[in-house]
Amino acid sequence: MKPTHLAALALALPLIACAQLDGTDEFDDGLELRCGHLPDATPIPAKAGFSCDFGIAAGTPPEVIPPAIERDRMFMSDQPGLVHGKHLPLSIDPLTGSLFSGGRYLFAKKQQAKAYEEWVTEDYVLDGVQFLDRPEILSPECQQWQNIGAFELGDISADHVVMRTERWQIPNNGNAQHFLREELPRIVQESVDAGLTGVWLLYSKPARLVEIVYIDDRVAPPPPGDPDFASLFALASMPTLGAAFDASGWTRVLDRTHFVFSIWFPFELGDQGEPSVWPNSPPLPAPFCGDGVCSASRGEANDTCAADCTPTCGDAECDPDENTSACPGDCRIRPPF
Repeated sequence: MKPTHLAALALALPLIACAQLDGTDEFDDGLELRCGHLPDATPIPAKAGFSCDFGIAAGTPPEVIPPAIERDRMFMSDQPGLVHGKHLPLSIDPLTGSLFSGGRYLFAKKQQAKAYEEWVTEDYVLDGVQFLDRPEILSPECQQWQNIGAFELGDISADHVVMRTERWQIPNNGNAQHFLREELPRIVQESVDAGLTGVWLLYSKPARLVEIVYIDDRVAPPPPGDPDFASLFALASMPTLGAAFDASGWTRVLDRTHFVFSIWFPFELGDQGEPSVWPNSPPLPAPFCGDGVCSASRGEANDTCAADCTPTCGDAECDPDENTSACPGDCRIRPPF
């Protein structure tokens, strides 16, 4: 065998091993991910995922959305097993102007993703309203996933700017896991070759669904004050990473490209952890001093933003003059499950 072939084989072996990590539908939470040892491809240590997709009701004032998201962040990211960072998509239907959002999460263990799904869809109640029953949220669809492979190909805090979600319905109840693991090395390599900054391959056997999440950076700096449509359209027009799924006769049920509206990291009491990232703000709206929510991780405190923060907000203690509305970093609606 030629030396060049040996070198190529050496690079491929870890990915081939990744494609054969687990031949069952059961999760082995003690199994270490050993895949993805391509240059610039770092495997994310997650066994499961969760996603929600929903519309945003027409007439919802844009300026109220970021503070609501920041408030939710301090409860929704305070959950066991959340890894890497939740991505909140935002897309706009060019024909109708309708807005779509939701969330993309990765969890260390299957049980944690399942518990989170139950919490979001049933038990997360704020101000007396269950999360998915809020009037601004339309037609929510939520799904728990098995993570076949998720890879960081860039810097989540700097170059996760746009994202694309492709989803397929599998026509029968067969187990597609082995096929997906065989496809994973190709999907990762094509993502690296395309210069993407992240890629996830997810599977739900019960729902017979497969999903690829692509993440990318800007293609060029956008004009001042304009949304980065050039990067959005570039990702939307990229050839699919799921050509093998189309060739297998699977039905494509979603292909939507979004701005990354915000990225959340695991919460620390008092909101003392990493701040949320808003890669497209401005021109998209973002949290601001005076929005009614004290975001300590973003540098807000009584001396920098008295309009939002009490003197003790951010000390991890819910004082009598604080509540879950203005100081959600200190005041909890319920203990984490």
